[in-house]
Amino acid sequence: MQMLVPKEKDGLMLSQLLVQTAADVPLWAIREAIKKRDVRIDGMRISGDVRVHAGQEIRVFWPKAVLSGRQQEKPLPLPEIVFEDAHVLLINKPQGIQSQNEDNPLAGDSALTRVLAYLRAEDRETDHVHLCHRLDVQTGGLLLFAKDDEAFESAVQAFSERSFRKFYTCRVKGCPARREAVLKAWLRKDAQISRVSVTDYPARGALEIMTGYRVLQAEENALLEVELMTGRTHQIRAHLAHIGHPILGDDKYGDRMLNRKLGIRRQQLWATRLVFQADGALSYLNGRSFSVKCPF
Repeated sequence: MQMLVPKEKDGLMLSQLLVQTAADVPLWAIREAIKKRDVRIDGMRISGDVRVHAGQEIRVFWPKAVLSGRQQEKPLPLPEIVFEDAHVLLINKPQGIQSQNEDNPLAGDSALTRVLAYLRAEDRETDHVHLCHRLDVQTGGLLLFAKDDEAFESAVQAFSERSFRKFYTCRVKGCPARREAVLKAWLRKDAQISRVSVTDYPARGALEIMTGYRVLQAEENALLEVELMTGRTHQIRAHLAHIGHPILGDDKYGDRMLNRKLGIRRQQLWATRLVFQADGALSYLNGRSFSVKCPF
């Protein structure tokens, strides 16, 4: 790999520059290249992480494992764009990929890396692209990215204050007796087993949750529209399971035997509508509603 340090990267640490410019290279390989002095700046081998300056020539000799892996890699699929302007980008995330890689956000196949690949393919700026919220790996649907710092701050504040309205469509076991309701309960997270539990009363370490729903199709296994009024881990899945109507295809909180009987292997939960309501840089989008169809 060979490159010149651009003006906007002046003063960055070498490791940061490589993480940002070589998104398909794993973090361990970047660390190994620096540690083994396989990086040259203006022709000189460097020892350790250093600051780089505009105009310097960087040359990196990646480990063989990285080079062979790169030869076999396929280009990342491009994201399905729902809306894009100068400040935000809204995609329809497929099931089966992370919103972003937790260990190295710029590596692997994720919603974030697909968005970055899409922008780079058009020679557009990616340094200030941020993921504004998250969807579970097996939840598809609307996912928002900010393209500048001001838009990101506005979006994060709106999500934390719950001013954005988030709606999901799901298929559940059975059909709720009440065709429309706002459910209130308490949710406690066990990080060690990556699972939550829901109770009808306050408990130590539990947070209040509110989940609204309305029945769209009153069938044997009903189709619901759900509004996420609080955004806790696995909230929709756990809350609906708590009232006896787990989401089809969800083996963690749902009915595994029923899922096998129906031949449903993917979680029937999709983020289908997002209504903007924000202060600051995104206020011009207030009232705009964006929707996608769920695939089930």
